[in-house]
Amino acid sequence: MPKEKTYKTHIEHIYKRNYEDIGMFFFVEAQRQIVPAVTIEQAICNFFHFISVMNYNLESAMTTYGRIKKEFYEASKTN
Repeated sequence: MPKEKTYKTHIEHIYKRNYEDIGMFFFVEAQRQIVPAVTIEQAICNFFHFISVMNYNLESAMTTYGRIKKEFYEASKTN
């Protein structure tokens, strides 16, 4: 049996989400690390522009991002 990778222990709950949510989360986190002044709202808009989706619900996306971020931090605390 292969050895479990250490980075997967912090994000194991996130893997259960769909790929759009995971992609959005990591896209927003990457933008906020590169440009700390960018807001979450701007980063989410940039994500949807990047994937060429013009008809999206920003409030729903921000809620999804917040939930994933909370799951990520909760998993980081326990491990």
